[in-house]
Amino acid sequence: MRVYPFRKYSTKIPAEWVDFNGHMNTKYYGLVIYDAHIDFTEHLDLGERYRYANNCSKALVESHCIYARELCEGDEIEVVSWLLSVDEKRLHTFHEIYCTNKGYRAAAAEHLDVHIDLETRRVSPFPKDVLQRLQSIEREYAKLPQPDNVGSTIKPPVK
Repeated sequence: MRVYPFRKYSTKIPAEWVDFNGHMNTKYYGLVIYDAHIDFTEHLDLGERYRYANNCSKALVESHCIYARELCEGDEIEVVSWLLSVDEKRLHTFHEIYCTNKGYRAAAAEHLDVHIDLETRRVSPFPKDVLQRLQSIEREYAKLPQPDNVGSTIKPPVK
């Protein structure tokens, strides 16, 4: 199984995603990232099948998005997803939106998910076999150059 870089989500920007400024409204960046995050979750075998087989899932607890370049009606986009790190209870992912017809990265989003036991509704450790599998995938991603802006934070203007 090829684990990196993961690409599944792609689309063309429809007119209804464009706001009065003539570019894609930020709420649609969020929807694109969310849909790509779900695709990546399924790819990591932590999606719907996992949820019903284990009565466990994951939940997003932190997210950060960087809007680098605008997207306009008709632009073709693709999302590249990365597994950056995993520990016994957390999963750190990164998603990049590329404008494929113009050749640039338009946005990036970083996420932290926690593994949850749906019976107790509490954060819980991954099963050992799942953690080992995810760590193996993490090692494959670690062989690649890290995407730009991982770990970035908002910096207020200097007064």
